[in-house]
Amino acid sequence: MARPKAFDTDAALLRAMELFWEQGYAATSMEQLVTAMGISRQSLYDTFGDKHRLFMAAMDSYCAMLEAAMLAPLKAPEAGLQALHETGLGIIDFLLQFPKRRACLMANTTLELAPHDDAVAARVRTHMANMETAFRHALNNARARGEIAATTGVDALARYLVGMAHGLMVMAKSGADRATLTGIMVTAVAVLQPAPEFRPAA
Repeated sequence: MARPKAFDTDAALLRAMELFWEQGYAATSMEQLVTAMGISRQSLYDTFGDKHRLFMAAMDSYCAMLEAAMLAPLKAPEAGLQALHETGLGIIDFLLQFPKRRACLMANTTLELAPHDDAVAARVRTHMANMETAFRHALNNARARGEIAATTGVDALARYLVGMAHGLMVMAKSGADRATLTGIMVTAVAVLQPAPEFRPAA
């Protein structure tokens, strides 16, 4: 009979995710991982496999957390232009909550690993596709209700907003403050050309 694990797998994975997020993949050693996770090297191998598979599991956990926290307003059945504003502000809140700026794990990973790691690149594409789908849903609702111009190309705008979101993440890591990030977000969303009679809630 297999012995039950003597540690909380989810908590250990969360600590690994935090370390990868702060330092990046290459700069994170196995010694740092086992120390941060509070487990032995053998337990890490038995539970998660090697460092690469642990990183992939951490990416999956991060994507689930990020999408649940920040894409939820966009996925609501009645999401529209107001939800797009709320999501932009939510991204900024998320980025500024950490004393040491770290951008987004997916943005960091895109630059560090995606160009030469097919498995990581596939995860990044899936995450971006999920973001694009959520933005497209809100944009379609906004256009149908007259909140944005009927001539707006929704697919192009959804991809544009994904790019804007990742740009905010990079700017935050470089040290941009809330006013700067909010100005970028407001300017980006202004491209959506709201109908004159639409007034988002304060």
